[in-house]
Amino acid sequence: METFCRLFVAKINLSISSTMTFHLESGSHPNKSGNHTIYLSINHQGERKRIKTSICVPIRFWDSTRERVKKTCPSSKQDNEELQRLMDKARTTERELAAQDRLTMLRFLDRFKDREQTYMLLSFSQHIRETLEQGKQWGTYKKYGDSINKLSDYVRSLGVKDTDFRDVSPAFVAGFTSYLQSLTNRRNPDATLSPNSIAKHLKVLRTILNRAVDEGIIRQDDIPRKLITVKETPPAITGLRDAELNRLISFPIKEQTDRWNARNLFLFAMYEGGIRIGDAIQLRWRNITDTRLCYTMMKNGKNVDVILVQEAVKILKLYRRPEQKATQYIFPYLDDNAEYAKYLDYEDRQAMPPDISRKLFETINAREARIGRMLREIRSLVGIPHLTFHTARHTFALRAKEANVDNTTLKNILHHSSLNTTETYVKKLDSRSEDAAMKVMYLDKAHHNKEKKRIIRQIQKLGFTPEELIELLSGD
Repeated sequence: METFCRLFVAKINLSISSTMTFHLESGSHPNKSGNHTIYLSINHQGERKRIKTSICVPIRFWDSTRERVKKTCPSSKQDNEELQRLMDKARTTERELAAQDRLTMLRFLDRFKDREQTYMLLSFSQHIRETLEQGKQWGTYKKYGDSINKLSDYVRSLGVKDTDFRDVSPAFVAGFTSYLQSLTNRRNPDATLSPNSIAKHLKVLRTILNRAVDEGIIRQDDIPRKLITVKETPPAITGLRDAELNRLISFPIKEQTDRWNARNLFLFAMYEGGIRIGDAIQLRWRNITDTRLCYTMMKNGKNVDVILVQEAVKILKLYRRPEQKATQYIFPYLDDNAEYAKYLDYEDRQAMPPDISRKLFETINAREARIGRMLREIRSLVGIPHLTFHTARHTFALRAKEANVDNTTLKNILHHSSLNTTETYVKKLDSRSEDAAMKVMYLDKAHHNKEKKRIIRQIQKLGFTPEELIELLSGD
């Protein structure tokens, strides 16, 4: 690890110290007086910035080849002296920063413009985490925490405790990306982080920088372009086909086991409109009213009121107990006697003290992980190519489209915030139009030929001669 860190330090220092180039150039368009502003152009590691000078001259007095005001301009002497002063200051600033191995575009601009300040990246990142903690946004808190921890490890591998925003250059982003590519995948110790995991961490860094823009610490154009263009590859949306679903339902699993409970929760969520796992785990008997299921979604606070289909009712019967209370959880994943169990409604949970809210989140998170492990085991046993809890949601959407449910109705059942999200689901799930085309082109023709051969064989068994058969078919 020590050798690895030294290599990264060397790589970053080499990239940071690369030379800046400076040029003087006129603006493309004249100002109201008809004069053109002269700019100091700076290029470094693919970044280009322009600093506006105080010099404005008619374009005929600007020598673009020699990068100076022509002598025929009445103010040429003082104008060229000022431009030379700026060029000298730029080169001096570059040399000073390069000597410290701290040369980045943002740091150069700050020092050149005499606005030297310290904006610490990791300290600001921790401030964001604390804000999320105070707001009890535990899902985002956890996601950001993992990325910030990796960012902190990378910065410390460079031999510093923290770094400021002016060091977040294209070279820094490239180094952090290389560092992430070297990390071990926790789910698969024999592999490194997946491209999507790396993209997620880079997107968190981008979000941190965007927050810094919002607070006036840096400007939007100070964010390296590499971060602006980071995208994840959309995950495959795969629902279970009828044969796969039937295999899952009929596969023998011992009752009252983790696998049994995981399958029941998965199927219940699928039957009832693709309930998300966090909502399914927290369902209580008070959410069951007559023939309906009513609850509030954790993700967005939307109320859900859906009919209980027969298949879901059968699963509920497996968990009913004598003298059960309406406040008890339906599925055996949360503790009815825990402090968090006293907070019954969505509004109550929003008012939870932070320590109790965090305990509930951590418990749900642990149960989700356990359910995920059980589903992976079931997938292997049953022989299903895809089976995560979210597959329940995809499977419901697939079955809905097979039943010709329109997209707007499906959007309302899935409680998508946008019809575009539903249409993305449908586009990736529904291959019926392609299937129908293939059937017309190939399957129906093959079936027709097979049926024709079968009829010919039966006729031949009847012993007709060709002449008799022709006479029979002609109807004479």
